[in-house]
Amino acid sequence: MVLRCLDLGEEPPLSVPGLLEWCRRRPAGDRVFGVPPGLLDAGARLVHPVGVTPTRTCLELASHERRGGIEQEARALLADLARRCRNTEQYRRSRRFLVRHVAVHQKDRFERGWDKEVWVRVRELYQPVPEFLVVAGKFLRCGTCRLPALLGGRRAPEHGAPVAGPQTWCEGERCPAGERMELVRDPERVLLLRRALRMFLALPSAVEHAGLETLAAHGLVHEAVPEELGSYRLPGLGAYTVHFYDRVQPVLLADRFTDLVDRLPGTPVLVLPRRSAGSTEFRRALAAALPDELRARTLISAPQELARRIHQHHTGRRKGAHA
Repeated sequence: MVLRCLDLGEEPPLSVPGLLEWCRRRPAGDRVFGVPPGLLDAGARLVHPVGVTPTRTCLELASHERRGGIEQEARALLADLARRCRNTEQYRRSRRFLVRHVAVHQKDRFERGWDKEVWVRVRELYQPVPEFLVVAGKFLRCGTCRLPALLGGRRAPEHGAPVAGPQTWCEGERCPAGERMELVRDPERVLLLRRALRMFLALPSAVEHAGLETLAAHGLVHEAVPEELGSYRLPGLGAYTVHFYDRVQPVLLADRFTDLVDRLPGTPVLVLPRRSAGSTEFRRALAAALPDELRARTLISAPQELARRIHQHHTGRRKGAHA
């Protein structure tokens, strides 16, 4: 970064804190970062202006540029977990545990319903709460996504659990204001799921859960695609694959989606949070970045409309075949 700044005639940051502040103020499209034009939203940042931590954009970009990055780390961790499970049901229970328990407190292990067998298998996927997430001996979690949170300026909570707002940060970054956070006063007794799994397994799990519930309610059987984070086949309908994502950068999503479905036959269904599926700007950027052939055969849906969209497409295809 220093050499690039000098080459461009820019004054480089003089320290790591200076670099964070520098990245916090500059858009990711600034020439010093060397990001190709059109790859990211115009206002995207690599460091969050309130949390002063790498943004979701930064993580998605790193995964794109390194052909894996932190997303590949998440897939590798799940693949290793699958190998250590004796059967599909063990893996399903273990994966569900990770989604439901982003943070594990010591007292959780003594409550009724605690799955000791699963905990033995997944324990190594948890780590102590990082120091930068602990302020004045306290740790915050977002009341919506349940991921780690911070107050702007690294302020300590003064009067109990704070409420999310413009001057708060959570790893989900898109959660609504007004929700009260969870305040943990003894973070030294908490273990936190690794960040790769928080971002690429736990975060999109709300979309996945809602979508799978919709499929089940309509009697559509699904089978997980091995070693993928949120991909399923629908064997009862032939060649449909369903893929659940929660991403902030549509062009990077298009690249990842293209790489995935090139290896899977049939009609791909891309399921996004309602805010993304309903955003004209997001969908336009996503569609423009997909290859023509893939764009023509891809269905895009929010989880709540998933079964209806598939049914309409399947019915139309059958009618066309008999016309």
